[in-house]
Amino acid sequence: MKLGILTTTGLLIAMGLASGVKAENVSHVKQLLETKKCSQCDLTGAQLAGMDLSGADLSGANLRGANLNGANLDEAKLNEANLTQAKLQGASLIGAKMHGANLEGADLSRANLSLAGLVIATLKNTNLTSANLIGANLESANLAGANLRNARQSLANLSNVSLRGGSLAGIDVQGVNLRDANLTNANLNGANLNGSDLTGANLKNANMANVDLKNASLP
Repeated sequence: MKLGILTTTGLLIAMGLASGVKAENVSHVKQLLETKKCSQCDLTGAQLAGMDLSGADLSGANLRGANLNGANLDEAKLNEANLTQAKLQGASLIGAKMHGANLEGADLSRANLSLAGLVIATLKNTNLTSANLIGANLESANLAGANLRNARQSLANLSNVSLRGGSLAGIDVQGVNLRDANLTNANLNGANLNGSDLTGANLKNANMANVDLKNASLP
């Protein structure tokens, strides 16, 4: 007797069990892939690497530990989403709305976050190595312990940001707004802050070796 063709749900269940996605979340994965509308969904640990999720509504969704490596999340709605420990290496998040999102401990190395909105987002201990942050809005974001080594950013808003103990080593952020930023103990070695606004910034014990501060407004 020939086996019948597996339904989409069946395939997703099989994929979920194989990848460690909890069975009770498979319906949410199915909903996301079929409709791109999954606000408040539980997608904990979901395997979504390389998926086209551009424009998806994931506001308030739980994506803790999800694998989104190489995924297309351009203009996705991720406001208040939980992305702690999520894998987002090489993901595209151009213009994504991430207001208040929790990205603590997430891996965003080589991710494209140009023009993304990350106002009051939590990025504690987040890996942003070689990420594209050109035009991203990180106003009042918490970047304590974050690694922004060799990240690219210019003419962006980092006012009131907290980078306590984090690293901006080698970052090109010329013309950036760092007004009132907390850069205590931050590593700024070799950073390009040409023309940046550091008015009111806290640079206590920061490593300022080889920093380009030409035309910058200093505290």
